[in-house]
Amino acid sequence: MTYLVGGTPRAGKTALKKLLLGKYGIPGFCTDYLRDALGHEAPKFGIKKGMSDIEKSEILWPFFKGILNQRIKYYKDDLLVEGTNFLPRYLSEYKEKNDIKMVFLGYADLDPEEKLKQIRNNPGAEGEWTSDMSDSELRDLVDEFIKISKYYESECAKYGIKYFDTSKNFEDVIKQAADYLTGK
Repeated sequence: MTYLVGGTPRAGKTALKKLLLGKYGIPGFCTDYLRDALGHEAPKFGIKKGMSDIEKSEILWPFFKGILNQRIKYYKDDLLVEGTNFLPRYLSEYKEKNDIKMVFLGYADLDPEEKLKQIRNNPGAEGEWTSDMSDSELRDLVDEFIKISKYYESECAKYGIKYFDTSKNFEDVIKQAADYLTGK
């Protein structure tokens, strides 16, 4: 089974990946690695610093589509693939496949100041990319992420993809998303 987890930065994609690895032994891969590698090592593909995640998603889709098609055809092992560069309109062509399950995570209903506090109080991984930002810079980014969350929420409704809002009861919502993906 291939599990796809798209969504807004800092919405819980990595937390969901860690939960599925710990509870079910499902390994995961973050698409940020591919995006960053292409941006740094293969500039001919056009991924540049300052582009929106949606712009990067348009460039990356042929790569992701190729990976998904190869997994469907040749690989039956469990793998979770998570990242900010999936778009519901593209993933929707895979939602009826028996060996692919997908969700999106976001925080469309969260106050920006509350998200700012959450990020500062839960810095995430070592080398957290938000740690060098001022509160003002991070607040602007959070405002943008809330807009992106609303976009994902709307697009998921349009394309029939399950969206989980992690604005409230974060850990419970992550568990609900895991249960949805695994059918537990």
